[in-house]
Order: sequence, then C-alpha cells, then structure tokens
Amino acid sequence: MRRISAARHRARLLALVTFASAWVSGCGSDSPSQPSSLAGTYVATVFRVTPTGESTIDVLAAGGSLSVTIASDNTASGSLSIPASVAGTPFTASMAGTVVQSGSTVQFQQTADTFVRDLTFTIVGNTLQATSQVAGAGSFTITLTRQ
Repeated sequence: MRRISAARHRARLLALVTFASAWVSGCGSDSPSQPSSLAGTYVATVFRVTPTGESTIDVLAAGGSLSVTIASDNTASGSLSIPASVAGTPFTASMAGTVVQSGSTVQFQQTADTFVRDLTFTIVGNTLQATSQVAGAGSFTITLTRQ
C-alpha cells in the first residue's frame, strides 16, 4: 500500500474543502420556500468527510464547526470552520443565504462556494441530516441538530 505524505494529504484536503462545490447538484426552486417550522439554530453534532480513497476524518474532533441559523422567512446565517489540521490551512465561510425546503428535504443556497450548498439534507425530528453524500472529491456525513 502506498503511503501519502502529510503535506500531500493536507493539500488534497484543502483542495477538497475549497473546490468541493465543483460537483453541482440540482437545486430545485431558485427561490425560498414558504415560511416553515425549520426556524431555529442548528449546530453540527456529526461532521465527517471521507476524501476519495482515504480514511474518514471527524471534522468536529479536529476542532471544526458548522452552525446555521434559519429565520422564519427561510433566510440563513451562520458559519463553517475547518481547521488547518484538516484542510492544510484554516478555512472559514459564511452560511448566509436562503433555505429551500421541498417536502422532507432541505438545501442551502449560499453565496459562499462550499460543499454545504451541494448537499441535500433530510429533516429527521429536530435534525437535518446529509448521509454519505458525494460532493467534489469526497463524501460527507453531517447532522445539524436544532438547539
């Protein structure tokens, strides 16, 4: 088995984080859905990424975070933070934008070019879950839990 140097591994992860939105999923409607019961603050309680061909990384355990506040008009705010130990250099982005709900699924439409807007979250109780979804050069599993 071939070993990947730490510097090369960090470079791959940085590329994954910053270019993950190259894969574009269908977004459904281009406007926010009607006001919903999604309003609240959500914090990642699970945040894992598996770069293609590599081991899974627990972004929360590494010091990363993802939080989103959804207003009653489906506007969103919040932040994404991925530490240098995961991305090679620290990465932060605003989660400002809108939320589009279609039945039991939710997508985030944001100005920031991150993988988050390429994921489809499923509403499960008081959580929004994206499980093993491919975006860019990896697979993401994220659970956002309403606080």
